[in-house]
Amino acid sequence: MTDSGMALVIAQISDVHIGGHVGSAERLTLAIDAINSMTASPDLVLLTGDLTQTGAAQEWDELLGRLAPLRVRWEAIAGNHDRGIADIAGHRAVDLGRLRLALLDSSDDTFDADDAAWLEAELAAHADRPTVIAIHHPPFDTGIWWMDCVGLNGKELFEAVVRRHPHVIKVLSGHVHRPIQTHWGTCALWVGPSTSVSVAADLDPSHEPAETSEGPAISLHAFTGSTIVTHVVPIGNAAARTTIAPDFIASVRTIQKARADARSRRS
Repeated sequence: MTDSGMALVIAQISDVHIGGHVGSAERLTLAIDAINSMTASPDLVLLTGDLTQTGAAQEWDELLGRLAPLRVRWEAIAGNHDRGIADIAGHRAVDLGRLRLALLDSSDDTFDADDAAWLEAELAAHADRPTVIAIHHPPFDTGIWWMDCVGLNGKELFEAVVRRHPHVIKVLSGHVHRPIQTHWGTCALWVGPSTSVSVAADLDPSHEPAETSEGPAISLHAFTGSTIVTHVVPIGNAAARTTIAPDFIASVRTIQKARADARSRRS
């Protein structure tokens, strides 16, 4: 929780593909506008790779231009489409309130012994901090056969490192262009949706690779102090708000106030 008592929130944007799919840049702008319009702003926007289509300088420059209106801090990691972008190359770690964020570069599609040594040292040095790891490739098989064919080499090594460090509470990734979750013990693993195009949720290995007409979406991760709660947020028309019946609103506001009063008395 933050000093105000609110959850610490990370907004995750993934698989933007500037310069690739038609309309991808404009959909990123819609996501930025949606984040800027939130009355409770996220504490960080985290971009989990494949931000460009080819890693070209003009694509990266366009991405930076699209991000310029963003009113909150942002961090980014590289995906396999972002090889060669020096600004986001390599591993690093940053602090976000009580959270430690380990940001991994898997743009070469591999997690090897050198990567494991870096992550092991980083996690061991901050074992007293709840930690979130961001890596573009999901470090597990998703069941979407063709995406798993182009998944992370060395995912078993990654899992072994993470399982040795129970203060890792969440692993955030992208790459698969749709929301997917699993867990390793007390560590949750999340694959965020894309702002570009969505991959079909098809677990039949006899089917050909396919995309869907689902709209763009982002993830919101709320760290409450003991866990992280994740929401999928659609972008664009699908996110339009409609009013709920006033008598229901009044009833839940009454419950909200009672709970706030109870917390105040306990403190």
